Amino acid sequence: MKEIDYDRAEYVTNREVENDEGEKTGRVKMFSYDNEEYYYEMECPYCSNEWEDSQELGQRPWWIECPECTRSINVNRIKDAKKKEIKNRGPDADLDDVDVT
Repeated sequence: MKEIDYDRAEYVTNREVENDEGEKTGRVKMFSYDNEEYYYEMECPYCSNEWEDSQELGQRPWWIECPECTRSINVNRIKDAKKKEIKNRGPDADLDDVDVT
């Protein structure tokens, strides 16, 4: 994967990706310097294919297609996942108590 300049990066994530059954069987490492062109390394949660690429990602939700099995993989942003978990726990949820892997 292209080396990341963390001082310039606008977005960076390294986490597990779920399949349709909610099982975390894939992985994504992704970063962007301008929030338009995203560089990523992906392990497909459906067929375990691994590949690197870059592409422009516009409005969310983001979907990346596996070149091997052609399934679309949803890549949510971390802050969106955090908001969802907090919302599910109620208005008094502690931000530090939320697990967002």
